[in-house]
Amino acid sequence: MNNTELLKKYIPIAEFISEIMGNNCEVVIQDVTAPNNSIIFIKNGHLTGRSVGGPLTDLVLNIIQNKTYKEKPFAANYKAVGNFKTFKSASYFIKNDNNKIIGVLCVNIDIEPYNKVKDLMDKLSFISNIDININKNEQHIKTQEQFYDNVDDLLYTMIEEAISEINILPERMSVDEKTCVVKHLYDKGAFNLKGAVVEVAKALQVSEPTIYRYLNKYK
Repeated sequence: MNNTELLKKYIPIAEFISEIMGNNCEVVIQDVTAPNNSIIFIKNGHLTGRSVGGPLTDLVLNIIQNKTYKEKPFAANYKAVGNFKTFKSASYFIKNDNNKIIGVLCVNIDIEPYNKVKDLMDKLSFISNIDININKNEQHIKTQEQFYDNVDDLLYTMIEEAISEINILPERMSVDEKTCVVKHLYDKGAFNLKGAVVEVAKALQVSEPTIYRYLNKYK
């Protein structure tokens, strides 16, 4: 069974999850071997504004780059944001017979309605320590993922975040500082995206061969 056939076997499972969870839950299958247009299946994509052919998320790129999928078969109960919404999310890592990650099955639950109920109950209640389970869960969830409907926005945000870490304008950066930006992006998996070298070179105001030279230090 090839990778495409294996990923397609998860579509009925995704349909099953979507049927149970309803319209407030987005279910996605992504092919990590095609990071620029990884989404091969999506239900309730209106929640994040994504559709088939959309790119991987920053979180999944990071997981692939750092091989954290080898430590655990899934990541669950983390916070994600997109399309002006907040989600409680989980990702199951799909692997082939060689134990290599080929895809991800993601479940994203829009928790905004729960937040509104919580706010309403806070206003109606005179008890400051009202017991709302969803609020307790959120305290343990750190924002780790951002949803994008196209790869250009994903790359732009990742590059901007890397530059902001240095907090110096590119035209004033030293070689070491520009190398640090490239290292940050490499660690986040940005260079798994097609066109990343071109965009990073433009942002740092250097040539593409220069970016490749920086990258050779970390590969």
